[in-house]
Amino acid sequence: MLDIQIKVFKTVVEKGGFSLAAQELHMTQSSVSQQIHTLEAYYGVKLFDRMYRKIIVTQAGAALYPYAIELERLYQETDKTMQALKADIVGQLRIGCSMTVGEYFMPGILVSFSRMHPLVVTSMDVGNTEQITSMVVGGSISLGFIEGHYEPIDMLVDRQFAGDQLIVIAPIDSKLSLQPMSLAELMNARWVMREKDSGTRIIFEEYLSTRGLDPQKLNVVLEMGSTQAVKEAVKAGMGIAAISRLTVENAIKYGELSVIPLEEGVIERKFTMIYCKERFQTCAVEKFISYVMEKNP
Repeated sequence: MLDIQIKVFKTVVEKGGFSLAAQELHMTQSSVSQQIHTLEAYYGVKLFDRMYRKIIVTQAGAALYPYAIELERLYQETDKTMQALKADIVGQLRIGCSMTVGEYFMPGILVSFSRMHPLVVTSMDVGNTEQITSMVVGGSISLGFIEGHYEPIDMLVDRQFAGDQLIVIAPIDSKLSLQPMSLAELMNARWVMREKDSGTRIIFEEYLSTRGLDPQKLNVVLEMGSTQAVKEAVKAGMGIAAISRLTVENAIKYGELSVIPLEEGVIERKFTMIYCKERFQTCAVEKFISYVMEKNP
């Protein structure tokens, strides 16, 4: 069908090659090539020149590309309108979450949403805040849910929702948890931290700065790539850590970790949902945005 060939053509232009387009479309490279050959035969023009293992869009290809974009938009709008008339929505929902949100907050949201809309197929990527933001900008996911500091980007919409608290944890037998302490007193303690791009670490270091403390002077003895690794390191007596309360509630409840009360009080933080302003959003994506904001204002 011509619509499939147009979609393949558009993807080849945007990915800059047949191989990358094939990966994006879950097709073989030979199938992509065949679709392009068929489209060229249909219009009687050449859409790509192949030079030194690279493809270059021809004048005809450049002329066709804006129509390919518009046709895709019309197909999406048609699908969206038809879905709105059905009893339930269908389609794919591709989201990405930073570590804490993805591992401890979002699973429950996805389960309840899936029960309401069982025909929606959902996939979730988990990474740090920087990685998830890049994926939204690049278009590999429709929505991002992040916990760290977010620098506004013109092409993105950002909406705060829900949130949690950062607390300082210690081994269960640590004397540091016996009475409230100031962050200034804790600077020289042994700290186990997430990697520098972690939302949790960024928020904590920003909080230190607001209190007149230099994050660079923290005595960081160990950096870990996951929240679970941080918890295990603290349990093993490697040091103390700033961590999301969501991630350690059970460990505290069952006496595996202790909390160091801070004289400064509670460190609150909000989660942020991000998505592209101009990118088309399916019914499934729009429903999920509304669901998240209604359940977690």
